[in-house]
Amino acid sequence: MDDAMRDIFARQGYVVVPDVLNQQQLDELNEVYDQHIEEREEIQSKGGTDKKIRFSIRGRDTYQTTDRHGNTYVGRRFWSQAYRDLIDNETMLPILEEILGDPSWGHAPAHMPAELRPLFRLDHDNIHYKPGRKPADGEDKGGTLHGGPESFHITCVYELKTVGPDDGGFGCVVGTHKPANEQKLLDVDGDWKRNWCDTQWTSQLPNWDEDVPVHRVFAKAGDCILFTEKLKHGTIPWAGSGERRTLFYKYVPFGMHHGDVAYDTNDPELTERQKRIVEFSPCWFNEPREDKDYSANPALTKLHPLTHMESDPSVLLSGMSPPHIRLTDKTRTMLSTSLG
Repeated sequence: MDDAMRDIFARQGYVVVPDVLNQQQLDELNEVYDQHIEEREEIQSKGGTDKKIRFSIRGRDTYQTTDRHGNTYVGRRFWSQAYRDLIDNETMLPILEEILGDPSWGHAPAHMPAELRPLFRLDHDNIHYKPGRKPADGEDKGGTLHGGPESFHITCVYELKTVGPDDGGFGCVVGTHKPANEQKLLDVDGDWKRNWCDTQWTSQLPNWDEDVPVHRVFAKAGDCILFTEKLKHGTIPWAGSGERRTLFYKYVPFGMHHGDVAYDTNDPELTERQKRIVEFSPCWFNEPREDKDYSANPALTKLHPLTHMESDPSVLLSGMSPPHIRLTDKTRTMLSTSLG
């Protein structure tokens, strides 16, 4: 990132990186996308469901995989070479390394050893589609706001079709990746999670604090919207006459659990660098989600010997919050005993 991009990202919690994908990449991504939209529409038609409703295309082949650390699990593969290449896109890769590896941004724990900071993982991805709206289409309520300053992952949002200023799609409450600004939002009376933007079908609360403005983020096909999940964000109802085709690739620092979607690291089409980015870490700074079962593979729960209960806030950029380090009560007791 250059200094201007760093300033925008630090102030807003997101930045639009232009022209990340060239026309050849867009053509291949859209061609494969077309195939899966057709498959999904056939399924919806047979099921009698409304094809106008936004949906996430999740059908992926899965395989049993064993990574280089000895972890064995069922992982999914990417649709094509173009989708694999997004794992370590040459424009976004150094940006991801900086934001996820430098503890001052509040994603990586401050106590993470320096040699591990350049490493990060693709934690999961989402693939969203929305048909172009027609006059006879019903209402679209969009999505609720979510995210918070203690989050530690960041997301690359790749637009495969241009999203105009009034189309909808990704929106956010600027600056709420910082606790002081988030508190201004929390102090707003009413259901601000649902009533956060003015559209044909939704209304913003009348007492909304002007210090935390909502941005309707528009981008050209091929642009990448990079945002921190610390930021309050959501989906603005789709009003565009064209389709919404959006890819979300979500990354975490080394040794941090979030969604923990497994990928097939034995996929022969992956490069060595891509395999490193999609495989689980050999050890962790926070523990697995409670809704995931790791009992058959304890290697996935091995804590790094330098794990701490909290991350040092003194290294943070102004106004930032340290990442949430998720530990069980048992582990916290163990760490307290060893420290005490």
